[in-house]
Amino acid sequence: MEKTKNVFQGIHISRKFHKKKKAGTDVWFAETCEHLQNKKIAPMVPDIFASYSGPDEGLTIVHKNTENGPSNNSTAKQKTILGAKNWSVKSRKAYAICMSLYDQNPVNGKISGDPIADAFGICARKNNALLVVADGVNWGEKSKMAARSAVYGCMKYMHEKVFCSGRNLKTTQEVLACLRRSFDCAHETILQQEAGLTTLCAAMVVPLKDKKQYAVCVVNVGDSFAFVQSNANGFREITIGSHDIDSVRDIRDAGGALGPVDGTNPELHNLTCSMTIVDPGDIVFLTTDGISDNFDPVVTKMAVPTKDDDSDEEESDSPSSPSSDSGIQASANNNPVDFKPAMTPQERHQFCVKGMERVLHEFELFAETPCCAQELCGAIVQHVTQLTDQKRKVLENPELYGKKLKSRQRKERDEKIVASMRQAPGKLDHATIVAYEVGNYHYDDENYDIESSEDEEEDGEEAASMSTSNNSNSSPSRSRPNSVLFESAL
Repeated sequence: MEKTKNVFQGIHISRKFHKKKKAGTDVWFAETCEHLQNKKIAPMVPDIFASYSGPDEGLTIVHKNTENGPSNNSTAKQKTILGAKNWSVKSRKAYAICMSLYDQNPVNGKISGDPIADAFGICARKNNALLVVADGVNWGEKSKMAARSAVYGCMKYMHEKVFCSGRNLKTTQEVLACLRRSFDCAHETILQQEAGLTTLCAAMVVPLKDKKQYAVCVVNVGDSFAFVQSNANGFREITIGSHDIDSVRDIRDAGGALGPVDGTNPELHNLTCSMTIVDPGDIVFLTTDGISDNFDPVVTKMAVPTKDDDSDEEESDSPSSPSSDSGIQASANNNPVDFKPAMTPQERHQFCVKGMERVLHEFELFAETPCCAQELCGAIVQHVTQLTDQKRKVLENPELYGKKLKSRQRKERDEKIVASMRQAPGKLDHATIVAYEVGNYHYDDENYDIESSEDEEEDGEEAASMSTSNNSNSSPSRSRPNSVLFESAL
């Protein structure tokens, strides 16, 4: 991948070329939105066809805590939260999965790491969508509430400023500026809830003016990332500017976080604004590190870090011997089967993205059909769950529990567990993915279809004339039922 530097300092454009190139694979990023490409956007239609947040109650639990005044006495209208009547409405085109990869105690049934400290929200409208994902730092109730508060604060700001203010955003820079300010609202919400720390990644997909394409505007802080699956150009990461792929990344360090990191101040060291162009049918998806790290070839035990990557030493199976001239390293038992390639940080990143692409292609070969957003989430999560199964089995062994051991015996047992865990692939964590298939949708009794360019022009005129005050939600009953679950297709 060739990297070129733009005239603005700190802006890089990642370029790949493909003979079927449509939208292209350029990704623009900078610390501030003013230094990015500025493209005109078409009016955004406010009609909602999917509004989904989780896990459990998701952002609605924060809404209940913050909006604790008198209840709405109006009987003429159903009460809504951020423009939606129901935050459990999902679609094959707008979907999310949030789960724990941690082990379950075979004696008491308790799952390590509970409660889940990830959170997500997606609000998909007729020709635009907002996707948000957060990963609470560490475990516990404060981390859980931090993630949910961040998602709520971000989506609340975007709903009020984009669809309730009466102001029509006209450029991608205006969208990015709103997203950036929504992070301030997310941080304030965390402080109000007296919560902990969290990462945050928010993406808004908007239609471009006089074109059939869309812009994906992203702001992120920490190690929650955004990607695109393109039918013409494969996979690419949008948030590539938030972490240096040429340097070793400590997977224990998120790189930044909202919440009271220093007093009441957040850590915005790697906060990045990014943008890319996509075509209808492409899938935009966000992940927490519980997903993305489990595609790292060192974490999956398919490779070892290069000799000078000391911070990754504990991720490998065992201490490595000096690398040979061929760039291959052997594990400590000198078994030829255990020889693995030594990968640089950049090679690891490329392998990670290609790994996601491979998983999706294998699913499509099995299903004999292109996958939608729901199936992409299912395929990725199933892969990560299977990858980490060996680690869970080590910790869920019933023989480890119920026996009274002396301190020496306990130490020996723990050493065996550590050795087994180091050999097993994957990383146990909370794992979240939220995805949206790009398009201009209308509802019928069977499917949400991608409309033609003529329909898009009509919708642009419709959006410009519509009121965005109280009619920005559609009935949950109009959402397409999830009749095709990914489990049945795998």
